[in-house]
Amino acid sequence: MSVLSYSESGFDTQDDRWDDWEDEEMNTPMKCLFCVQTFQSPIVLFQHAKQAHGFDFPKTRTTLGLDFYQSMRVVNYIRTMGLSDPNFEHVSGFTIDGTEAFLNDDAYLKPAIPDDNLLYALDELDLDDSASVRSTSRVGSLSRSFKADGLESLESLRERELTARIRALEHQLGLREREVKFVNEQFDEYRQMVKRQFYDSIDDNGVDKEVVDSGEKGSGSEEVDGSNYYFNSYAGNDIHMQMLQDKVRTEGYRDFIYDNKDVFKGKVVLDVGCGTGILSMFAARAGAAKVIAVDNSDIIHKARANVIENKLEDVITLVKGKIEDLELPVDKVDIIISEWMGYFLLFEAMLDSVLVARDRFLAPGGLLAPSASYIYLTAISDEEYINDQINYWDSVYGFKMSAMKSTGPVIEADVDVVPAKSVAASRALIAEIDHGTATPAALDFSSSFTLVATRDSTIHAFLGYFDVAFARSQATPGPSHAELTLPVCNDDDSSAQQVSGRALWKQPESSMNGFTTGPHGTATHWKQTVFVLREPIQAKQGDEVCGQFTCRKSTTNPRELDLDISYYHVPKDGTGQTVTKQLSYQLR
Repeated sequence: MSVLSYSESGFDTQDDRWDDWEDEEMNTPMKCLFCVQTFQSPIVLFQHAKQAHGFDFPKTRTTLGLDFYQSMRVVNYIRTMGLSDPNFEHVSGFTIDGTEAFLNDDAYLKPAIPDDNLLYALDELDLDDSASVRSTSRVGSLSRSFKADGLESLESLRERELTARIRALEHQLGLREREVKFVNEQFDEYRQMVKRQFYDSIDDNGVDKEVVDSGEKGSGSEEVDGSNYYFNSYAGNDIHMQMLQDKVRTEGYRDFIYDNKDVFKGKVVLDVGCGTGILSMFAARAGAAKVIAVDNSDIIHKARANVIENKLEDVITLVKGKIEDLELPVDKVDIIISEWMGYFLLFEAMLDSVLVARDRFLAPGGLLAPSASYIYLTAISDEEYINDQINYWDSVYGFKMSAMKSTGPVIEADVDVVPAKSVAASRALIAEIDHGTATPAALDFSSSFTLVATRDSTIHAFLGYFDVAFARSQATPGPSHAELTLPVCNDDDSSAQQVSGRALWKQPESSMNGFTTGPHGTATHWKQTVFVLREPIQAKQGDEVCGQFTCRKSTTNPRELDLDISYYHVPKDGTGQTVTKQLSYQLR
């Protein structure tokens, strides 16, 4: 090949030249569409494909009028078939008729195999010119093309070569741009979430036109309690997957709704904090006449897609906004469903919003699901937990890290799953909340408690957890106080004097649904809340630990909790001095 200088366009005789680059590419083998054989030329490759596998690519392209991108889809589709079926390389007859869906599917613009040089050769090949005399080299070789009317001038050939090269490079760039676009689309949701989380105060007026306008009041400015951050934390998929995969939680709601379809049939239902829309869809499937799903997080746009995908859009209306501010498309609803519970039941303060919804929208005699909730306190003896969570800092790869311990006046309450075998005392009911009558102010509470040691042990911590009940009528929101204060047992304990936390909600005579988050039940994503003692209690079976438990919203962030526990140890034999101790905790 002749060597020409292009110094006027930035290339001189010392630079890499088109012909040098071409020679390098020509030495790169191209894999057959069907088998493992490789070829230096696409012409030879396609001749092999016709003879060995019965697929005439050039003729197919001409007959069907395939453009460059459709040709690329054909190559990637065939390669995908080969990757998924080891026997595909033995194909001896392959055809397409132009009606195949993949010819218009952009997914097949992404290379099926890395660095597929055949894709870059497609546009350079003059496959439609049957009168041309082709060599076995790629288009671009000056010796490749002779026409019937004589040998083209060297200048004309060079012009055609450059044009072909430019087109090939443009298509190669386009291919890379499509790959980048594909990846960018995967992360677009994440980028938008980050933007909203940090810059919502700049512009909080964007509304999905396909979701009902909430009619929110006010200027939409940031709240001092960080509520915008709270709602944004529910915009991603991970947290919703964790909640949906919690079978105790999700199946607890599902079982109540499906077991009581007569309660939901023909009713108007409000779902507060709908998330993915799962509870709304349960209600719709149970026969609700209309369901209004509300969420202030952008997850509601995915919820709408879920509703449409399941063909429930005629029943379910989605509204984006805060329940405290928005106006609903109905005046009153018959049932309010909501999965509002946080750690230790009240963390995140979402029950407050449900009570506002109740006061604004629930019709007289209406039902809330769940209908009541209960907070319990017990004590645990768990040396392993203390070593893993507290004493761990005494030696971290040979270094002391005492500063990592809670040494100040306030201790961080821990959220963890504690095994039932660690429980060392009876339980005390410290909060009983009827969702039909409770007020937001009453959710700050103080309650006395008495725990009785069930065995000789070292008590390392108090343990808090909650139960919820689902009732058919808000007039009887949950079990009786006597039932609620019965001792608990594990599910495999057949003692007739004890009631398992799970079985409590399934007694046929009470028609009561519900679930527990206690250590005696199946673990949930709420786990339990551990209040570690600074000084363990050496207790004998029958000893009592008495005290006062106080829970209130944090003054710095009302979605967080400040908790105080004062307690004293009362030995069963009356020995020892009773000393009251005071500990403060925070749940952040």
